[in-house]
Amino acid sequence: MMLPSRLVALTAAAALGGCARPAPPAPKVAPPDVLVAVPVSRMVTDIEDFTGRTEAYKYLEIRSRVSGELMKIHFRDGQHVAVGAPLFDIDDRIYKAQRDAAKAQLAQARAQQKRASILVEIAHAAWIKGAVGQEEYQTKQADLEGATAAVSGAEAALILAEQNLDWTKITAPYSGRLSRRLVDPGNLVGAMSATTSTSTTGATTGSTTGTMLTTLVVLDPIYIGFDIDEMTLERRREGIREGKIPSAADTTLKVQVGLGHQEGYPFTATYTFSENQLDPGTGTLHVRAEMENPTLKLSALPAVTGWAVYADTERKGLRMLSPGMFVRVRLPMGQPHEALMIPEEAIGSDQGQKFVYVVNENNEAVYRRVVLGPQAGEARAIEQGIAPGERVIVSGQQRVRQGGGKVNPKMTDRAPSAAPEKGK
Repeated sequence: MMLPSRLVALTAAAALGGCARPAPPAPKVAPPDVLVAVPVSRMVTDIEDFTGRTEAYKYLEIRSRVSGELMKIHFRDGQHVAVGAPLFDIDDRIYKAQRDAAKAQLAQARAQQKRASILVEIAHAAWIKGAVGQEEYQTKQADLEGATAAVSGAEAALILAEQNLDWTKITAPYSGRLSRRLVDPGNLVGAMSATTSTSTTGATTGSTTGTMLTTLVVLDPIYIGFDIDEMTLERRREGIREGKIPSAADTTLKVQVGLGHQEGYPFTATYTFSENQLDPGTGTLHVRAEMENPTLKLSALPAVTGWAVYADTERKGLRMLSPGMFVRVRLPMGQPHEALMIPEEAIGSDQGQKFVYVVNENNEAVYRRVVLGPQAGEARAIEQGIAPGERVIVSGQQRVRQGGGKVNPKMTDRAPSAAPEKGK
């Protein structure tokens, strides 16, 4: 007997279903291995970092004070010179002649003064005896006063002539480094004279003229200039008011300085000056610190040769820092205080928010937002977010799911530095 086709299909489907096997269970995944470290307590100081520039301790424009032909230049462009070193010679022949003429004029005036003094004595004696009248005696006294005034004028003229003659020899007022010469020998240079003008506010301003010959900068010591933003300034002044930060007026404030290519902050400068008002265009206060400018050492040379070059470097005044260089400045913002330190590598960033993973008692990684403090070497202070004794993941964070999960923590011996590295 033939079965209906529909019944045959159902019978085949039932047979196939009876042969199917259930899917095997998914294999268990072991918790990922992570390295953890326990925070350590260390003394740290809150800091703020700034970008600054080096500034010359002294800057001078070397100008001619008398006019004449420039006769000689005594330095090489860019040379370091000692105080009093000769720089320029201006033709002094006319000034020597003026000096000699002033000397002669003074001698003549003194002779006339002496003669007038003798005549006064004679007239005085004759007046007492009644041989001459009072009017004649007073006339002799007036002649003496005129002769004395002539001597004073001649002395002033000689001082001026000698000063002009001295100004034909231009010397270095400080020890420092010169720029290039701006005028060559054979050119005429102009005299320096003062001019005054009245500004729109009614104040009288002065200016000087005279041929610019070169410039001189003093390189040691050197200034470190940087700008403090208004928010940081307010924080610092609030700390001073609360007694948390010492004022620069009451104590010597030190700042750390580092060059752009260096690691850390190997130099120390002393805070010396701040402007009396903020720049309205930038909202910053310009401040300045002073430091010794290290001598440029050439340590790669052999010992004997290296010492000779070093001594020559000292003599020439070669220094590590030049005015106008970019520097990094670290300003302390409070007194040293105790803080929990963890390795810098443990800290992650999520849209600008700093976080770490902490392993709880169930070996689960817990996402924890933190507030960072100052850096000390390869460690970072955590102001808020973790507690003493907690286990912080320092390696393997990429294997931890957002929101936490089981982990296999292993303690690491890479503890945070026991103390801040020098200059860090």
